[in-house]
Amino acid sequence: MVLLPLRCLFWGSLLTTVYPEPRTACREKQYLVDSQCCNMCPPGEKLVNDCLHTIDTECTRCQTGEFLDTWNAERHCHQHKYCDPNLGLHVEKEGTSETDTTCTCDEGLHCTNAACESCTMHSLCPPGLGVKQIATGISDTICDPCPIGFFSNVSSALEKCHPWTRSPASVKSPSGGPHHYGDPACCPVGVCLHPKGGQEARE
Repeated sequence: MVLLPLRCLFWGSLLTTVYPEPRTACREKQYLVDSQCCNMCPPGEKLVNDCLHTIDTECTRCQTGEFLDTWNAERHCHQHKYCDPNLGLHVEKEGTSETDTTCTCDEGLHCTNAACESCTMHSLCPPGLGVKQIATGISDTICDPCPIGFFSNVSSALEKCHPWTRSPASVKSPSGGPHHYGDPACCPVGVCLHPKGGQEARE
């Protein structure tokens, strides 16, 4: 009875030696093909032929207008992004065999998402709000309410809040509202900055 477990152990060891378990994991920058680990292709190159026992992986460079930006076992390179001028886009940085083309938006526009696949108009800060951060090709305008002592009476993507011409006795206008939209009560003698019909009004 003791011999049976020993025989099982012997045959199990023998079979493991003759028929090893298939390899299931490879080193970094390698991939598995028919129980053999092959080296991946470097960025900028695609796979042509898998490795053999005595031959290394065969790779070739991506063609013009194509790229691969990681170590890979890809048979095809990716096409560079197209910056469509009909969508307000233009090339910010040309792509290479290892990097994609970077697009940005024309002046007055910004990207609608991180991939910058289309553009939209910059937002305007309405009266009472000034521009805290001017929009760029990849970010929209950031507006901020005018604090006490400052005002804005235009819709603009560029104008910041302007300071009152002198400190008022009250933080409220004669109508009872804060002086965010104009400067009617705080003027040097003879000149008021509060616009009427688009022109400075003189008193």
